[in-house]
Amino acid sequence: MHGVIPPEPGQGKLMAALAEGWPRYTGSLGAQRGRVVGMGPQPIPAPWLASGQFALDALSIGVAGLLARDLVGQGEVPDVGVLLFGIGVALLLLALAGGYRHAALFGGRRPLLASAGALAGAVLGLALAAPLLGVPEAMPANATALWLGLALPLLLAGRVASARLIRAEAPRTALRAVVVGEGPQAAHLASLARSRQPGPVRLLGVVDDRRRLPDATHGDSGLPHLGPFEVLQALIRRGEVDQVILALPWSAESRVTALLRRLSDYPVDVCLAPDLCSYRARQDTAPLHLLHRPLAGWRGLAKRAEDILLAVGALAVAAVPMLLVALAVRLDSPGPVLFRQRRTGFNNRDFYVLKFRTMHTDQTDHEARVQVSAGDPRVTPVGAILRRTSLDELPQLLNVLWGEMSFVGPRPHAPGTRAAGRTFEEVAERYAARHRMKPGLTGLAQVRGWRGPTETEEKLLRRVEADLEYVETWSLWLDAVIILRTLVAVVRMRNAY
Repeated sequence: MHGVIPPEPGQGKLMAALAEGWPRYTGSLGAQRGRVVGMGPQPIPAPWLASGQFALDALSIGVAGLLARDLVGQGEVPDVGVLLFGIGVALLLLALAGGYRHAALFGGRRPLLASAGALAGAVLGLALAAPLLGVPEAMPANATALWLGLALPLLLAGRVASARLIRAEAPRTALRAVVVGEGPQAAHLASLARSRQPGPVRLLGVVDDRRRLPDATHGDSGLPHLGPFEVLQALIRRGEVDQVILALPWSAESRVTALLRRLSDYPVDVCLAPDLCSYRARQDTAPLHLLHRPLAGWRGLAKRAEDILLAVGALAVAAVPMLLVALAVRLDSPGPVLFRQRRTGFNNRDFYVLKFRTMHTDQTDHEARVQVSAGDPRVTPVGAILRRTSLDELPQLLNVLWGEMSFVGPRPHAPGTRAAGRTFEEVAERYAARHRMKPGLTGLAQVRGWRGPTETEEKLLRRVEADLEYVETWSLWLDAVIILRTLVAVVRMRNAY
């Protein structure tokens, strides 16, 4: 890790109050957004920053190519097709060189050298490949030299300007990190914070179970002491922490293992910065990453783009059937068409899913205390058909568009739902880890047949195992397979009541 930002003045008092009780420091707006008032401005997600830099780089290379065509002559090449291909190759090489990592966006010599190397490799590579492919006129020497000569200063100037802007907005662009541990390791990190600011990581303070009471400072590090591990858990649940740094020596293997076990259920990056890594951090080497967020960086953008495209497409196809279903529900029994039920979603936050009402209004179970079984008298005739075909889930496409759910992911459960008389958290030790990703309309557990009521603990354990496998192995291809298998499962109508 390099270039960390020291904490803002007064954060020690804030954290002390947080340890005593959250309500004193949460206002209406902060509560709605799930953030703590006083912890700084709303952060800009790292994928957005990388996307902005990506677009700026593409624009710089493209503008240079168009200028080269105009200066050389319209009859010359590279034409638009060659330009687009060259831009794509250059951006791919730059991405492979780490040019869009969060730390690289804050500037430095290495990102600039990577940018220059990627551009030169793409343009010169095309120029050398053209004769081998039998089309030397595609990249003539004069056009190639002019394109490279114009694109290089534009690309580097854009990189320098964007890095300055990002550093100027460091309170919003830096990753928010909490240090776990004490001693020389924490002191090294704090020293690094003072020597390199602003930077891509902002240290909020130190968490240490061996000091239960919060304090304005923490030993030699000078960082605010936030309190015990429970405070860190609360901060993560409220979306206030992006990264946890374990500042522990190599000899603390058992403590590191225990902390990793506790942190593996949370959607944060976990790094290890023992003595050796703290020293190397001064040489611009990051601490060792032990745990990664499931959808960090570009993966999160790809997942969100997939959700929006699929939800919009599904709504376009299902709009008329949904109107017919709504009419059938209305005519079948008195009461509202839609049913709202509280569910637990990403990062253990509750939200309300939308469903077509399938029960009689006076028998609806908003808390899901009793799971629906075959022949349940509470279910209406139309509701039985909707549940059997999963059509009652269609309104959740709106939850996907609102960003509360994904098209594919672990299915959301109602708080307090039980398996064989015990809560899900009591049955499955790592149940909370499935909330590291947004819940979905369908998931790996469902296509494997683990859907419907959980009368036994075994059914829940198999479902959680599949959910955790999905979280740890996610890919766009896996989502495509699950969607296809879901369509087959809906046709067969298995395990649906």
